[in-house]
Amino acid sequence: MNDLSIPVLLVGIGVLFVVLAVAVIGRQLFVSRQRGAFDCTLRRRGLTGPESWQRGLMRFGTDRVRWFRAFSMRLSPSAVIHRRDIAEMDRERLPAQVPGDEDSCLVVFHLRDGQEIQAIVDLSAGAALNSWWEAAPTGMVIGDAD
Repeated sequence: MNDLSIPVLLVGIGVLFVVLAVAVIGRQLFVSRQRGAFDCTLRRRGLTGPESWQRGLMRFGTDRVRWFRAFSMRLSPSAVIHRRDIAEMDRERLPAQVPGDEDSCLVVFHLRDGQEIQAIVDLSAGAALNSWWEAAPTGMVIGDAD
């Protein structure tokens, strides 16, 4: 093997690593800089087994909220919750795990098909989610009396 081939291989691997890191961080910045985005930890089923808490960003839309997994290469949202599918929404205040840290909010979306989606957000984002759901335009939510 040539003495020059090992450093070239290491440089190639290093460049590939840097390009992937820049792509992941760039995607994270792109999603987080858009209007209506906030930190959200969602309870989801993992690829290999049981449900676990996964960090990400949630973003408001007119008729849905989109959840983007943190540090992923995927440009599309990993989960979408349509406003019309939400039958009920509960919020519960969670005390801070570390003294001096802020409290958070557990938001539970009860969907019309019986499914339940849990999310942990900060208190202001929990209030914003509740307001978003309650302020649906007329006719957007199934069973809307307006």
